[in-house]
Amino acid sequence: MHAIAIGTLGIMCCSRPGSPPFSDEGYCRRLTVLGKKYGIRVIVFCPADASKDRSFVEGYTYKQGEWRKDRFPFPDIVYDRCLFHRGKEFMDASSLLSEARFAKKWVLWSRGLPGKWRVYQVLKKERSLLSHLPVTRIFRGSESLMSNLEAFDGEVFLKPKGGSQGKNTLYIRKDPESGTMLIKGRDSLNRFIEKNVASTAGGLQWIRQFTENREYIIQPFLHLYSKNNRPFDVRVLMQKNEKGLWMRTGMAVREGAAGSMTSNLHGGGKALPVLPYLSEQFEAKQAEHMTETLGQISETIPPILESHFGRLGELGIDFGIDTKGNLWLLEVNSKPGRTSIRHAGDPDSAVLASENPLRYARYLLLRQLRRVN
Repeated sequence: MHAIAIGTLGIMCCSRPGSPPFSDEGYCRRLTVLGKKYGIRVIVFCPADASKDRSFVEGYTYKQGEWRKDRFPFPDIVYDRCLFHRGKEFMDASSLLSEARFAKKWVLWSRGLPGKWRVYQVLKKERSLLSHLPVTRIFRGSESLMSNLEAFDGEVFLKPKGGSQGKNTLYIRKDPESGTMLIKGRDSLNRFIEKNVASTAGGLQWIRQFTENREYIIQPFLHLYSKNNRPFDVRVLMQKNEKGLWMRTGMAVREGAAGSMTSNLHGGGKALPVLPYLSEQFEAKQAEHMTETLGQISETIPPILESHFGRLGELGIDFGIDTKGNLWLLEVNSKPGRTSIRHAGDPDSAVLASENPLRYARYLLLRQLRRVN
């Protein structure tokens, strides 16, 4: 499509053992191959691989069926796909990202969102969204856990403020008579956890140890289950296109494994088309109305968040639907995966999910070159 490259997109990923030594290899490979179609050279690098003066990176590009390491000039656009929240690599990435607003030779593809609590604080000011937002509070230890268990009929859900992929989440149920606690969730490696603790004191001690050194939010537990008792949610992918405008790329149901507390695909779930799935759970007209409402809410959210947190490029917006048919806005992620969109059966959405980041990168590059307004 475009033989001459108009610029370079650098995908910044987390490092990991193995070959290649970075995360998200499949997605990076797709973008590297597709980049030629849009006249964009795509390279992959980790935060520590960027030179201190930002003149070059030690990175990788995909050629002739394999990843090849080389030294490249610092990319024109940095696409941040790092999903960590602490440690040296986090500090290296944060340092680089903080320089973006002053940099003259490169730009960020998108800013990131600051975490679930601050996003909730912004969204709850929007009257049209308020009825779809679960009550959300800061978790402050045992005392706040007990008061929220009492307020929410003995069931709560804990999420890390900055977590993703369902990791380190906990469902907690306390029996009002015996004081026993049932605790289910996933650890930092996304392994399933289930504990039956005989006393409230023992449960609180275990939860204290589990949540130590992480900041959490606490919410009422929502019964987001299908008729066959599997957890499910709906992921809507919003992205900017080749004109720099928001579009709804696609949506997909994510159904969790039997017995799981979450529907995340990393925990063993599967992706399915939305309308057929909801039509099996509810009446056909109700399912159609739900699908329309999901789209409308999703299109409302990006400009609200951009007005508070700066320019964004894509958002994964997750909704829950409880057994009564109520729609709940669960989470907004500025570094979404797109596996569910690719696997849900709509080939057009699957293509756009991978190509829109390149289309938007091309828009940014052309704008830098003063070829578009």
